[in-house]
Amino acid sequence: MQALTTLLLAVHLLAMNVASTAPLAGAWLRRRSSRLPNDEGERRERLERGAQRALAASIGALAIGALVGGAMLLAPSAGMRAALARFPENTYWFAGAEILVSLGSLSAAWRLTRWPKMTWFLAIFATSNLVYHFPPLMGVIGELAANADWTDVQVIDRAALLKLWQRPEILSLWAHFALASVAVGCTAVLALAGIRPVSDSEADATTGDEDLTTRRLAAWALGATLLQIPVGIWLLLASDEAAQQSMMGENWLATIGLAGGVWVALGVMQSLAALAWGGSDRRQTYRACALLVLTVLLMSMTLRTSRQTGESPPSEPIASRP
Repeated sequence: MQALTTLLLAVHLLAMNVASTAPLAGAWLRRRSSRLPNDEGERRERLERGAQRALAASIGALAIGALVGGAMLLAPSAGMRAALARFPENTYWFAGAEILVSLGSLSAAWRLTRWPKMTWFLAIFATSNLVYHFPPLMGVIGELAANADWTDVQVIDRAALLKLWQRPEILSLWAHFALASVAVGCTAVLALAGIRPVSDSEADATTGDEDLTTRRLAAWALGATLLQIPVGIWLLLASDEAAQQSMMGENWLATIGLAGGVWVALGVMQSLAALAWGGSDRRQTYRACALLVLTVLLMSMTLRTSRQTGESPPSEPIASRP
């Protein structure tokens, strides 16, 4: 069960990473396409095709992320059931509505091929909606599922939830997810868009276009990955003592996951640096994608195994506590 939940968590995180940032990359590609002169029809077509693929991928990723996230919440875990019971029913109706609104926005952006400014607006709206609402909410639920005594608030309404979001363990996790979304989303768009010179004679002509697009996407992903280092330290320091001890050697799975994730992330940075400075290289792009998937899987294992199991409900009913 531990292996299955770790795999589901990794799939959920990867899907939501792509859904959160790929729309912005797609909108940016569409804008670049619209600014090319009319006599550059082939190059405009390639950029627009990349934008379409990025936006379509974000729609599919959001659907997958929502389904997998829902399956994880419905898993047969006493700790998770106890955590979900502490939220009012309208919390889940609101979350479902937010997902549908984001899906609608992304679908509209995908279809509005001749409206780059509207694509930007819809992409920013969908991204901000996903990054603002869901990472801290899922972080709070995860903490409660692992430790019912994480907070003594009995009914977590919106006001209580906003206060819990300000706790360092939630803020650091939130920042970690946002940066991971930039890294994963931009790298995924690099692989999906297929933006590269198609011949040696075209390479110089595309220096300000396809190659520049590749370098910028890789640079954004590289910058976000580098920022993960201080944010990761913050996340470690903000974790409770039991989780810290698990990652620092007490739990060998958590320790291997953390050390392995950091080591693999160095390979990700190497590939992204090569793309950012050297331009299009499909092998480096696919290598960065594969290593990012492995990094998220290892970090998901670290997160799952470092937390308390949370498999048992509180020893006394929540309502009876002072």
